[in-house]
Amino acid sequence: MWFKNLQIYRFTRPFDLTVDQLETQLEACAFTPCGSQDISRFGWVKPLGKFGSTLTHSASGHILLCARKEEKMLPGTVVKEMLAEKVEAIEFEQGRALKKKEKEALKEEIMHTLLPRAFSRTSQTFAWISPADNLRVVDAGSAKKADDVLALLRKSIG
Repeated sequence: MWFKNLQIYRFTRPFDLTVDQLETQLEACAFTPCGSQDISRFGWVKPLGKFGSTLTHSASGHILLCARKEEKMLPGTVVKEMLAEKVEAIEFEQGRALKKKEKEALKEEIMHTLLPRAFSRTSQTFAWISPADNLRVVDAGSAKKADDVLALLRKSIG
């Protein structure tokens, strides 16, 4: 594994957690797969994959972390087509045009019925902490992706 896109940040306060303390705090935000009605999930996984046993990997005073995000993919065109069919059927049956709020409620209903059958897309983002240099480095191509990982780290360590 090589880092490709580095986003480098400094800690505002010294990072004084030990690896064991960090491990126990990360467990509270460990990754769990999406349920049938979840649109996305985000949490920590083992940075060494199936070869690892912990949510952190430390060597020479450096710490490696890995965050995983799972998102359900619902194509907008599928939702639009199903909504159009349902709206047409209801309007024909009731003999009136549906209001905007009624259409939005139908759209939500359609999304909830399609979510269990939606495909999942997963992505992983690695982070490296150097407590001696007071640095945290995120391997992310965009600032938003890096901010998501840092927000999860802040949430985990409080």
